[in-house]
Amino acid sequence: MRFWNSLLSTNNDLLSRVVQADMRYADRAGSWTYQVITALNHVSNAQQFAAAVRSGARVNMNDLEGFLREQVIQDWRSLDNLTPQEAHSSSRIMRTYHTHFGIPLGTIPGWWDARKRNKKPLLPNYLRKDISHNLLRSISCLRLSSHNFRVETQRHQGNRCPYELRICNKCDWHTVQDEEHIILDCPSEDLTGLRTQFQHLFSALPEDGATRLRHFMNQTDVLELAKFVSACLKCCA
Repeated sequence: MRFWNSLLSTNNDLLSRVVQADMRYADRAGSWTYQVITALNHVSNAQQFAAAVRSGARVNMNDLEGFLREQVIQDWRSLDNLTPQEAHSSSRIMRTYHTHFGIPLGTIPGWWDARKRNKKPLLPNYLRKDISHNLLRSISCLRLSSHNFRVETQRHQGNRCPYELRICNKCDWHTVQDEEHIILDCPSEDLTGLRTQFQHLFSALPEDGATRLRHFMNQTDVLELAKFVSACLKCCA
């Protein structure tokens, strides 16, 4: 949107005429104006900003940023009472991220107060560490459900496999092969061996509860954590 605003206020005569011509094609796919309006129309209750673009007015960035921030918080809170198992198929990834990996956005009353709303969220800890790109990619893949665990691979089959039938093929527990199962629980020989090799990562882990994986992924030793996660992903490749 900042780029769009800069186009509207350009001092370059040729570029200004190009923008004006583009705005006449606001309803045709391919024009800049169409793309901006389409993006805004995909955000609930953002009609005022789409209308400003269509009329050739600058979008107030402070208003837009505040509006989008509230939308993110609202979407985040809508998942507070769901578990990955309860979420409908299209939201399992988002709910898994919400439960195990994401930085909280106002989940606890008062957490996201007026002062904190004006501060930009921090990047996850692992993205602020000096570790190799391959290891960073491994943690990102786990956090974003971009992996080969059966909870994901069987979701993409021609006839979508029901969540409860995406059973682990590495053990006989007859449980869903999801992120928590592979990282913390699966009794297969290779994964048990990895947990023994990296046993220092498990010393302070809660024995039970929905926050086990979140605690595990927020450890301070990001390098060793990334090595372990990378090895687990390779076991299920």
